[in-house]
Amino acid sequence: MAEPSPAAEAAAILIVDDDAAVCWALEQVLRSQGYRVTIAADAAAARRLVRRARPDLVITDVRMPGESGLDLLAGLKQEYPGLPVVVTTAHGTMETAIEAVARGAFDYLPKPLDLDRTLDLVKRALGEDTLALAAQPLPDGAAVEATIIGSTPAMQEVYRRIAAAAATDLGVLVTGDSGTGKELVARALHRFSKRREGAFIAVNCGAMPEALVESELFGHEPGAFTDAKARKIGRVEAADGGTLFLDEVAELPPAAQVKLLRFLEDQRFTRVGGTAELRVDVRVIAATNRDLVRLTASGAFRDDLGYRLRVISIALPRLADRLDDLPALVRHILARAASRLGRSLALTDDALALLGRHSWPGNVRELKHVLEEAAVLATGGIIAPDHISLPTATGQAPPSSSLNAALAALSSRLFAQHAGEVHQRFLAAVEEPLLRAVLARTEGNQLRAAELLGINRITLKKRMDELGIGKG
Repeated sequence: MAEPSPAAEAAAILIVDDDAAVCWALEQVLRSQGYRVTIAADAAAARRLVRRARPDLVITDVRMPGESGLDLLAGLKQEYPGLPVVVTTAHGTMETAIEAVARGAFDYLPKPLDLDRTLDLVKRALGEDTLALAAQPLPDGAAVEATIIGSTPAMQEVYRRIAAAAATDLGVLVTGDSGTGKELVARALHRFSKRREGAFIAVNCGAMPEALVESELFGHEPGAFTDAKARKIGRVEAADGGTLFLDEVAELPPAAQVKLLRFLEDQRFTRVGGTAELRVDVRVIAATNRDLVRLTASGAFRDDLGYRLRVISIALPRLADRLDDLPALVRHILARAASRLGRSLALTDDALALLGRHSWPGNVRELKHVLEEAAVLATGGIIAPDHISLPTATGQAPPSSSLNAALAALSSRLFAQHAGEVHQRFLAAVEEPLLRAVLARTEGNQLRAAELLGINRITLKKRMDELGIGKG
């Protein structure tokens, strides 16, 4: 456990619980950290102590003689809105957790209590965690605009290219991994162009059924195909006077690529099933997370269309390549979340450090999802590491509870039956299925199996012999 901090010495905590053993355990651990602790066995006594001593934090059980802990919580939040209350219960149900949060609990802890987790929660409730970033909800009616955030050299180059391209009507190709903010760049180009008063029409080329791509882009006339009962205005026509954003443009099928190229030549097109040639005034911005150069080389994308689209190119960096922008991005995302949730939010130093160690394969979109989830889970408004859900460094989900349970059961059996040989037998039990799997994958080729495992072939052969594994 952590050493008591000077800042915690004056904090007063009231424990409300009719279980003397729980009260004793909590009192010991909290006093060891320098807190002043008072105990009440029921809600009535707790109300008197709160009025008399004004504690800094209340930790209350739910089920007690007389008034319940949830009713006590509701009363305390009405009389003392700023007093943090943590709810604990041995009868944890979904309904209890929801009701506790709805009535204003800072957080909810199931019994038996994890004392380290309880101490962490106490520190957050008392405001003793060092906070890295904070955000307040904006006044009613105000909104935090989605915008491009960052000041690293890579982002400065992005801004320079946006500024140069916005003043022109030339085609722009925005490239970057999924989640890097390609549509934000396209919207910025539109917002700072002479077309800002016109429409911004965004099209996800990868989300359109192949048979309907041309109709979606260029519209159709009645009777052009089955179910075409009325004229439809396509996205190109809808963007007249404004900007057409073609997201995931590399997903366009060959026929649509041909028609788009012809349109880009002179801004003329015909609706599907029509004969009249129409002309519009549209600026086209395209985006892709794929390598167009490689696609054109393989014939999957027309090289002449590629040249047309990337008159000006803007490449967006991965979040992992600009982690110095992480605090600014976090602050912006928290501000938007705070306004939607209607409460203040803060992120602890430990939580920010955890975010900084992640590789962010999903880029800013992944960061946004992680922080929005954490903001909802942090009912007390302070986001700590335990509110943040991240995959492991390999990008895989954390090991399943069933795997952990199986390994724990194996350990227990070895402790009981093979004392003094536990380590050796545990490794053998895990290693044998691994070696059988890799040999099956390489069809018994030991050299390839050793290379895949990253070990010497002689070592592999020795372990196979020791474990009684044949070449098959």
